[in-house]
Amino acid sequence: MRILHTADWHLGARLIERDRLAEHAAFVDWLIDTLRSEKIDALLLSGDVFDAANPPQDAVALYFDFLKRLADLKTVKAIITGGNHDSASHLNAPRDLLRRFDVHVFGHAGADNLVDLGGCVAAAVPFLRERDLRQATAGETIATVHEQVRTAIRDHYAAQLAAARTLSQGRPVIAMGHLTVLGATTSDSERDIHIGNLGSIGADVFEGFDYTALGHLHRPQRVAGHETIRYSGSPIALSFSEAADAKSVVIIETSDHSSAPIPLSLDASERQRNGGRGMKIELLPIPVTRQLIRVKAERATLAADLENVPAGAWAEVTVKLDAPEPDLDRQVREAAASRFEVLKVLADLPISETAPWQAKAPTLNDLQPRDVFRELLTEKQIEGDELSAVFDELLALREDKN
Repeated sequence: MRILHTADWHLGARLIERDRLAEHAAFVDWLIDTLRSEKIDALLLSGDVFDAANPPQDAVALYFDFLKRLADLKTVKAIITGGNHDSASHLNAPRDLLRRFDVHVFGHAGADNLVDLGGCVAAAVPFLRERDLRQATAGETIATVHEQVRTAIRDHYAAQLAAARTLSQGRPVIAMGHLTVLGATTSDSERDIHIGNLGSIGADVFEGFDYTALGHLHRPQRVAGHETIRYSGSPIALSFSEAADAKSVVIIETSDHSSAPIPLSLDASERQRNGGRGMKIELLPIPVTRQLIRVKAERATLAADLENVPAGAWAEVTVKLDAPEPDLDRQVREAAASRFEVLKVLADLPISETAPWQAKAPTLNDLQPRDVFRELLTEKQIEGDELSAVFDELLALREDKN
């Protein structure tokens, strides 16, 4: 069977107060066409469907329009799991109705997270919140929490693998997940899942699965050299740190002529030589609707340096200066001449220069709630590991209730 793996849509996301709905709508149009033209049998969406637990109504409308068009195809089964940005209860609300259209939604972890897709079995593991993994007790150290979270994640996937193997009766078994796996490359648009990324785990957790469809990190990538453990990445660049990323979806084609998984101890080339349990993997590029671009310019040649910026792009412009220029923002925007939109202007000054007018820290638009809390602890000179852990739990409860 042919399976398409995607993740991290972040419907409702904004970039420095610019709406991204048109870009997401274009991606949905492309995806529906791709599901049809590529003869896809199953769709895996590995978390962060929405950018916030309480998304704007136009983002919700786009999601349900996608589900309607997916059902109209009548040929594609789908699994949608919740991410750390999603509200589990919000995703789960229509799940009984959606199951009638072969769309299986898992907002939170449970005992019934296996889906028989026909040609394979999927362990549909959503984002595992700390309260899904362990019971907090008074007096715990961060090291204790760290170890318990990692052990519980490993145990959860081991149990899912055992149950999936029993159900599959020799067919391929796929894992889904929304977490940080060691050896993967992050960008600055991801929110820490656990304080200090306590939930980061090694790729060996997925030993025994034939393919692992991951979400949370926005750069498309294989993990630690394993061809069959992959982040699909987000369909659009969600920050300027992703401006150079080639966005894509993963298409997996399974085969039933292999009867045992290939050990992760083999390197990528050995796995490919051994057939990867009959898995054929390819990346399908996603068309770019609006380009994000980072530009470095010299003050003396500012206009010329901006000439190659594509029309209609959103740009972050860094200008090398010898001394501070308070009206730099205006000068850059005038040089852009409305041909493209300048969203952020940065000054590259010599270390010896002081620029009290220039922000030394990220703006509020660049920060997530956890970042704001950590900045507060730093400002008040409070040692905050335990307080940060409590804040994370309270934030997760608030997001889940929304």
